[in-house]
Amino acid sequence: MLDLRFRSVALGIAVGAGIGAGGAYAYLNRSRASVVQKAPAADLIPGGPKASDEASVFRVHSAFKFGIPQTDTLRFYEGFVASFDGRTRNPKWVLEHITKESLQGEGTRESSSFYEDQGLEPRLRNRLDDFKDSGYDRGHMAPAANHRASQKAMNDTFSLSNISPQVGSGFNRDYWARFEKFVKDAVKVSDGVYIVTGPLWLPQQDARGSGKWEMRHPMIGKPPQLVSVPTHYYKVVLAENSSGKHGQHSAAVGAFVMPNAPIDPQTPVTAFAVPLDALESVAGAKFFPGFVNDKRRAALDAAALSWQADGRSRLKVLDRMSVAEHHAALLPAQAAAPAATSRGNNSSKAAVAPPAPAAQDSVQRQQKTVNGEGAVHLCDVLACKLPAERWWENNGSGKGGSSSRGLPRSGSRGGKGFRQESAMIAEAAYADLEEYGE
Repeated sequence: MLDLRFRSVALGIAVGAGIGAGGAYAYLNRSRASVVQKAPAADLIPGGPKASDEASVFRVHSAFKFGIPQTDTLRFYEGFVASFDGRTRNPKWVLEHITKESLQGEGTRESSSFYEDQGLEPRLRNRLDDFKDSGYDRGHMAPAANHRASQKAMNDTFSLSNISPQVGSGFNRDYWARFEKFVKDAVKVSDGVYIVTGPLWLPQQDARGSGKWEMRHPMIGKPPQLVSVPTHYYKVVLAENSSGKHGQHSAAVGAFVMPNAPIDPQTPVTAFAVPLDALESVAGAKFFPGFVNDKRRAALDAAALSWQADGRSRLKVLDRMSVAEHHAALLPAQAAAPAATSRGNNSSKAAVAPPAPAAQDSVQRQQKTVNGEGAVHLCDVLACKLPAERWWENNGSGKGGSSSRGLPRSGSRGGKGFRQESAMIAEAAYADLEEYGE
């Protein structure tokens, strides 16, 4: 049976991979020396020396005498865990577990406001002033709508440890908002959903045609404590089915990467499906290692490439080229499916090549995952089709009479024409779409 509960700091290290001992030290250092010195070495350093007694982490290696460099810091909240990167001043990843129960409750946007994480040193965290007049939204990684079980759970999502600078119109208030709703709806076909969300910085090939790669992205705030603006964002979704009530699979998994830029609302979400292997390579992290083994990863990746081909086949030529360009650093050789290699041994076999995209006008549920050992791609289970544009209007049918695009800014209730249920959905589900200053 699949067991993906929040258990210990080891889970955070496993999901983040890049957090290392420094992140564990920062988390365990809440009460300074007392906690760290009593921590078993094996708990802090995966693969390190095994200790039969309560050995101090400092006894594992003499270099630790004066402490481990503190880099990423784990922040624990009621409904999610965030790994905060003090270098980029962004959450490196945010891991949340949502259920039908967590989506309902007393939490309301009206009682929440953005706040700086006082658990992080001021010089290593992002600040409210960084976003003022920046032109970027304060984008939630764990959406407020996912955590209504209590007011505290809702308030937690407004910690800046959960916030990253996102393009507003056309992305955070439009396509990304619809994508969040799509992911949230996965609870309807599962026992619960585990979601990892985070920023990416992907390079581009230089404009001189040299074939070399370079990193270009904006910064906000003031030196030396600048906040890096990501070029892309990702979500990795695992919909659990331990009960067996939702099919024969154990879990449905899907990974998606989108540019931090306006996205044409007609773009199929499957066009942004990516193989886990490629995403893990650029993110420097392994996702859901307690479930995704090598064979499952290979099967899921072949299905992802097939779903991606379906989505891009429905795009116009120029739009298809644009999406491919955004993913160039992620999948530099998309013409051929990569070989699925069994890690840890010398055996390998070719991945299942993605079939030719079917001619279809709408997304249909298809079984594209082959030999996944209980793992299937998310799109095999949940029709990968985003909700309608402006879905929060007209009682969920979308595309109301207003000429303005995008979700209303924080505090706007949308007008008297909204039915009460739609107003509640818009207020609670997309509380996180407030733009700080213009």
